[in-house]
Amino acid sequence: MKIDIKVTYKNEKLKEIRKQKGLSQSQLAKLSDINVRTIQSYESGARNLNNANLLILLKLANALNCKIENLITDIDILEEFKKYNKNILD
Repeated sequence: MKIDIKVTYKNEKLKEIRKQKGLSQSQLAKLSDINVRTIQSYESGARNLNNANLLILLKLANALNCKIENLITDIDILEEFKKYNKNILD
């Protein structure tokens, strides 16, 4: 018997911030210059936003007028990002 397990990486933060800003997925796609299907994939969990490249994170944060840290949900990645930011600013 074969059991298929689908792993999802649903990112509630992205969707929550987008909705707080009053934006649709299409509007965010235009503002960030990211394909709407990519945004849908991150919000639905088909793709892991925590593993997105820095350019994607920068575009989303810029379009949403928020910090990259606000979009990251993985605690370990978030801590590393904060350490990196601190080193740059020091």
